[in-house]
Amino acid sequence: MTDITPLTHHDDLHPVPQMLVEVIAVMNIPFTIMVKPWQTASLGNQSCWEWTQHEMKVAVNNITNFLRDVDLRFSPFKSHSLVSSAQRGEWSSLLDDQDFQEICGKTALAKTLTHTAFDAFHQGIYDPIGLVKGWAIETALDRFLRPLLLTSFPPSDHHDSQSACCEAVAINGGGDIRVAVSQHSDYLWKIGIENPNNTSEIIAQCAIHNGGIATSGFNKRGMHITHTNEDEVLRQLTVISDSVEDADMWSTAGIAAGLHSWKTLAQEHSLNAIAVRNSGEVLHFVHGEQSNKQFTSIVSQNAVELNTKVSKEPSC
Repeated sequence: MTDITPLTHHDDLHPVPQMLVEVIAVMNIPFTIMVKPWQTASLGNQSCWEWTQHEMKVAVNNITNFLRDVDLRFSPFKSHSLVSSAQRGEWSSLLDDQDFQEICGKTALAKTLTHTAFDAFHQGIYDPIGLVKGWAIETALDRFLRPLLLTSFPPSDHHDSQSACCEAVAINGGGDIRVAVSQHSDYLWKIGIENPNNTSEIIAQCAIHNGGIATSGFNKRGMHITHTNEDEVLRQLTVISDSVEDADMWSTAGIAAGLHSWKTLAQEHSLNAIAVRNSGEVLHFVHGEQSNKQFTSIVSQNAVELNTKVSKEPSC
């Protein structure tokens, strides 16, 4: 399980500005939406602060409606969903629904990339649930939150870091997280990774500028992923990637594949991850290679910094 809390380079003389936070419940999952205004907007410009609050409410409403629609169309537990129709052999949605076409294409690609470890037909019927949540979070942030990083106040065609009110945005959907930050900012989102055997303990922290992180495993939801071979089953796998959609797919595939197969996938695709074995041993992967260092800096276009020192502090 992963959770998020803000982290910046500000010192004690420059406190973190107030964070706008909304929690919605969709798909039987809590989704936390976070918007961080620029410090000048939250502390010195009341009009900009009020505008940001208004835009946040609009974005939350749009995200709520979008996620409810995704649930209606893609839930395998709803008899009238597109997925349930496909399970009955009715594939007309491939012609009628652009999102369904996209999901089908992505699940087919995921099967190839993961050497069948991720297989939407693993139980004999089509079920893309292992990819849909990550895709939904990624799409929701791109459609409804990312524009807040680009829109200036007052709205204009030309703006800079001083005229845009929002510095950073994030969505946390049941521990799968996508964050984004203004190109003018060095803001970092700090994300803690829980010990599946003791959820009050954080086994690692990572600070992400732009990117996604997802965790799969058996600590809270039981055996909801089908293990595909006789390889050692991992207790938990957290993947850090450019997008939460990819992170969700790789973490699901790693749990399904097992430890040995996961190591091969990690090397082939230069993946960053933290795995927990059933013995409690924690394994760290940096660009696909297993690392024994207590602190590892992951250099990527999304400026991810991973701290693997164990913390006794509860997850935020």
